[in-house]
Amino acid sequence: MANDTNVENPSDPVEQKETLDIRTITEQIGKIYETLKAMVAASQTAGEPMDGATEEKYDRMNKRLSALISMRDQHYRLLDATAQATRAVGKKIETMSATKTTGRRGDQLANFFAGDEYRSTWGKYLRTGTHEMSREERAGLNEGVEAEGGYLPATEFLSTLITKRFQVNAMRQIMNTVPLGTFETEVIYEDTIGASSYIAEASGATEVTPAFAQVVLKPYTLRYFTKVSNELLADSPSRGAAFNVESVLASQIGRSMGEAEERKFCTGTGTAMPWGIYNFVGVVRGATTGTETVTATSNVIVQADLLNCIAALPRQYRDGAKWIMGDSMFYKIRQLLSGVISTQTGYAPFAWSLGDGRLQDGEPDRLLGYPVVCVNDGLTYPAAGTKRVMAMFGNFDYFHLGEREGVSVKVAKEVYLANNQTGFFAFARHGTDVSQLAAFNALAIKA
Repeated sequence: MANDTNVENPSDPVEQKETLDIRTITEQIGKIYETLKAMVAASQTAGEPMDGATEEKYDRMNKRLSALISMRDQHYRLLDATAQATRAVGKKIETMSATKTTGRRGDQLANFFAGDEYRSTWGKYLRTGTHEMSREERAGLNEGVEAEGGYLPATEFLSTLITKRFQVNAMRQIMNTVPLGTFETEVIYEDTIGASSYIAEASGATEVTPAFAQVVLKPYTLRYFTKVSNELLADSPSRGAAFNVESVLASQIGRSMGEAEERKFCTGTGTAMPWGIYNFVGVVRGATTGTETVTATSNVIVQADLLNCIAALPRQYRDGAKWIMGDSMFYKIRQLLSGVISTQTGYAPFAWSLGDGRLQDGEPDRLLGYPVVCVNDGLTYPAAGTKRVMAMFGNFDYFHLGEREGVSVKVAKEVYLANNQTGFFAFARHGTDVSQLAAFNALAIKA
């Protein structure tokens, strides 16, 4: 019968025996679904029902499809249970918040910032500046003076700011953060290791000395600035707990700084700003050069380009590797599922083996088995004739964020008095660098 011969496939997905990890399960679901769909279409085209043998095959494959879907759902339920048990992102936020509010002058100063006296003084400073504060209040506030001329926030304010900054900036969640000294900090790393070799009996061994190198993290200043009506500041205490100047400012500063940092951690030039990870392509450090995989076709990305990018990363760095990319690149790759921009045909669920758009409890999508972190890199998918790095694949333990402790805030009242406004400035200092260029491989769109 015609509809039977059209769907016969020597590589029957039901008969394939292999280790069923989640990637394989998802890929087989797609293959079997496409085969079943083709069998139904052939029957409809022929205008008659399937014959006995074809219907038997259809039932067998449909049963296998149900089993695979059940296995996939079991895997997702396991992921959900694991995520609920660990709450890794929440714990990391708490840890970072605690870290940032301790250690500037030891636990004694941290306890001072957390005390009621400093918190009350800090709130008054935000609303009135220093001119309406008593000598005792100004003396207490000066305990938190910072290099930029601002003051270190009270603990609650700083904790809110850091939490928002961390949540908005996905790069902070995957980079290696180290504390900076007064100006610069050196990060020492292993550049080359000694080579091992077999030797003949009674032969002498040749000594090979490993080499070490360093990168220097130099901080750059990030500034936030906003103006607030003095009437709003004066009236805020009477508005009740629903409107609190301290919490609003902390949230706004954290979100604004987080968004600005994330863009520069991706595309920064290293001049008057931190280095961005995308810009390490072509950088030479010792015997290593930052590498990239360029798509085979101008202005087009296909599945093979993604595989080539992964394969170009040395195997020792793939364990723990991640993808980072902006939304424009993320949705271009997503279209590979429907074949919109891919020259390849057929169902391609293997590309997104986990997540399927689900983002719960910090669980990211996975592209070819590796987590995808969507970032605000500020880039759009390039037009024809323009080459542009649009994603990075690598191990971000080797991308270092050197950070001075805390964020300082300065209130400026007189400067904006003509408009009856108060200015608020916030300052943070940090720098970035890569210690192992070989740990990263960029994905660029061909011009």
